[in-house]
Amino acid sequence: MSCNTKITADILENTKLPTKGLKCKAWIFNADEVTFTKDKNKITAITMASEKKSFTAVGTKDFIVAGHEAVVAENKLTVYKHNFSLQAFPLTAKEKENLDVADNIIVIVEANGEKGEKGEGAFLAYGVTNGLWKTTQTKSSADNNALTTYEFASRDQMEERYSEYVVLITDYDSTKTALIQTETAV
Repeated sequence: MSCNTKITADILENTKLPTKGLKCKAWIFNADEVTFTKDKNKITAITMASEKKSFTAVGTKDFIVAGHEAVVAENKLTVYKHNFSLQAFPLTAKEKENLDVADNIIVIVEANGEKGEKGEGAFLAYGVTNGLWKTTQTKSSADNNALTTYEFASRDQMEERYSEYVVLITDYDSTKTALIQTETAV
C-alpha cells in the first residue's frame, strides 16, 4: 500500500451546499459474495459470486444513515471507520432472524442532491474492504414507533483506507442499472 500523505489537487469551493440525507433505497451485500473492481476509492465494476445477489433496504425518508469517522494516529496512516444504520419493523420470525444474524456486510447508498460529472458521487459504498459489523440493535415498544434500529460499523483495527468509495460504472444510469442487476442471482 502506498503511504502517500501529500495533497495532490486543488480543493474547490462549491457554491451550492450539499443536500442532507440519502435516497430511500440501499443495496446490501454479504461481503464474501461480491467483488469490486477498484481504482483507489472508485469502484468501476461489481461482480456477484455465482447464484448470489444483493439485498435491498427500502423505506421512507431518513430511515437509512451512512457515514464515516476518521481514525487519526501519530504513528500510522489515517483510516476511516464506516457506519451504516437502518430502522426496520420486522414482523415475522423469518424477518427478525434475517436481521438478527446480519453481519459482515457491504452497503451502497444513493446520496441526495448534486452529483459530479456523469453522476459521479451519486452512489457511495461503505465497508468495501473489511465489511460492516453489527454494533447495536435496539428496540423499545415505547420509543420511535417501536421500530428496531440496526447499526453496523467497521471493526477496530479493520477500518477502511478511504472515507467513502464512489461507485461509478460509466455514468449515473449504468451504475443504477448495474446495482439493480445485482438484485437477481445469476
